Amino acid sequence: MFLKVLQEHLKKRKVELSKEDFEKVRETLSYVTDQTIIASSQIIEKASVRPRLRIMAEVHPEGNPHSSFYPEITDNSFNLILQPSPQVKELRKELFMQLPEIEVFSIQHKRNGEHIFFQFKKDRRLTRFVRQP
Repeated sequence: MFLKVLQEHLKKRKVELSKEDFEKVRETLSYVTDQTIIASSQIIEKASVRPRLRIMAEVHPEGNPHSSFYPEITDNSFNLILQPSPQVKELRKELFMQLPEIEVFSIQHKRNGEHIFFQFKKDRRLTRFVRQP
């Protein structure tokens, strides 16, 4: 993210970095990963304030699987969402044997490719799966 901010500032000011310098900056910024350090107040000598950096994120509407972009996902349902893999295929077989009322389908996520949904409608009875103490 910091690299993207730097790129935008360099572009705006029409400053060019050599490929080597850019790669050094990229490598250096790759170490800036600890959110607790990023968000902590910084002490600056002789300053009357302690600045603190906050990073916020906005979710693209099509990134939320429970949005209108994915009408296959119904309200009042429990959903397990997984990326396809051999283990997910095995899970699918096992769940069908244990829980035949589960619906399994895939969607093509607008940003992250195919995902497999295991959907259980909320109005169905789950009490047979609850063990009494």
